[in-house]
Amino acid sequence: MPQEDRPSGITLPDHVSSRELDDDQYHAIHDSQRTRLGELQRKAHNLALPVVILFEGWYGSGISMMVRDLNRTLDPRGFSYHPIAAPGPLARDHHFLWRFWIRTPAKGRIAIFDRGWYARTILDRMDPRSESRVSGPHVDEILGFERALADSGVALVKIFLHISKKEQKQRLKGLKKDPLTMGYLEGDLDRYIKYREYHRLVEDLLTRTSTDFSPWHVIDAAEKKYIAVTVFDTITRRLEEAIGESAKINTYTGKLQTHRGKYQSQKESSALGKADLTLSLDRTEYDLRMNSLGKALAECQIKLYQEKIPLILVFEGWDAAGKGGNIMRVTRSLNPRGYAVMPVGPPDAGERAHHYLWRFFPALPARGHITIFDRSWYGRVLVERIEGLCTDDEWTRAYREIREFEGSLVKDGAIIRKFWLHIDRDEQLRRFREREADPSKQWKITEEDWRNRGRWDEYEEAVEQVIQCTSTPEAPWVVVEANDKYYSRVKTLQVIVDAIDRCLANRSCSPE
Repeated sequence: MPQEDRPSGITLPDHVSSRELDDDQYHAIHDSQRTRLGELQRKAHNLALPVVILFEGWYGSGISMMVRDLNRTLDPRGFSYHPIAAPGPLARDHHFLWRFWIRTPAKGRIAIFDRGWYARTILDRMDPRSESRVSGPHVDEILGFERALADSGVALVKIFLHISKKEQKQRLKGLKKDPLTMGYLEGDLDRYIKYREYHRLVEDLLTRTSTDFSPWHVIDAAEKKYIAVTVFDTITRRLEEAIGESAKINTYTGKLQTHRGKYQSQKESSALGKADLTLSLDRTEYDLRMNSLGKALAECQIKLYQEKIPLILVFEGWDAAGKGGNIMRVTRSLNPRGYAVMPVGPPDAGERAHHYLWRFFPALPARGHITIFDRSWYGRVLVERIEGLCTDDEWTRAYREIREFEGSLVKDGAIIRKFWLHIDRDEQLRRFREREADPSKQWKITEEDWRNRGRWDEYEEAVEQVIQCTSTPEAPWVVVEANDKYYSRVKTLQVIVDAIDRCLANRSCSPE
């Protein structure tokens, strides 16, 4: 069946001609399509291929009808349906992509979105009377989101159902008789009479977000039988293509290769090499400064809450460098109602079935709250890289994905600070032996710690590259000299207080 893809420039005609199919033609085609789509769902499941089907379109264009048709066709155990209404209080308290990231499918499953990150984020925010183009930053963030999904193996199918203003007017008369539909659309009624105003915005948005990895399929939705056949044809062809690509990847049996020797840095000019590990504080000065900083941090928390600014703190570092102690000193000054600490370990089976960033989205702070990550998404470019748990393509691609992820959070109003707690080998060895000798601390030392110590040079190289590739003015890395725990804790709190004060002073990180 024909498709109406226009990747180089999408035009939505004012008049949509009806393309009718008689009953015999429709059933002959559509019955076989349903059988084929069921087969493809099973193949995608067996290949652990995640699929996202996104429906956008004019109100009254038939999205709910197509979702019902898919529901009747697919095995309900293998898909989830997400009708996306206007954001509620929880969604409004988070980044605009938050509620979509957490609904992305696991490997082998299908997620059907009844509207999504286009109509319910960009267009809902815009006044069609004064704007003819969509905000560039929002487009960039959506493209980054879709590219991250596509790069991780998700098959994306974006469908826009197009009808004319005249056809919409006729259909809305019928929809008004359906209280369930009208209740769902409550608050969007203004959109009914602004078809022509939104027309140019929709064309601009579709054109700028139709890409090689995630093209739009614009489908004539004037005739119900034609739309059903064309939508199923579009989805089937995309799944067949994705399944073919996935099958080729799954036949590769070679070992994952880890990075060796491609990155060189001069010790004296590197981020870690510049750290002065002789820095220290005596107990008297430590107590005075911690007391002062603790009070300042408590005041900062109140201001963050009042200004609705989320704070994200990431702690990484060498084993035994003192991450836990630093986090404890940060939280001692905070109201527990306004912060959460997320300890990050190896992903479980359910988490491995998603994009590696997926498991962190539920833990992102609401506006005015604080989340402290004890290890983080940087596991992809540290332990997973060194241990060969992901491919070279996956961890090298992650630098861009992480920059875009953090940059998007900052644009939405968040403050981000990332700490690498740095000690030297001798200090680590001393702390390891101290833990082994102290029964109350033996639980802190494991065989894995000793094994990781044996790969110090590899981890050091990876850390240097992480800092070089992902430290930005908006989300900088701070190397904390941690041979002396007193100095380490004071510097950490000072950096946090300074970052909050700076943000509050100029409000450059405030949401748009």
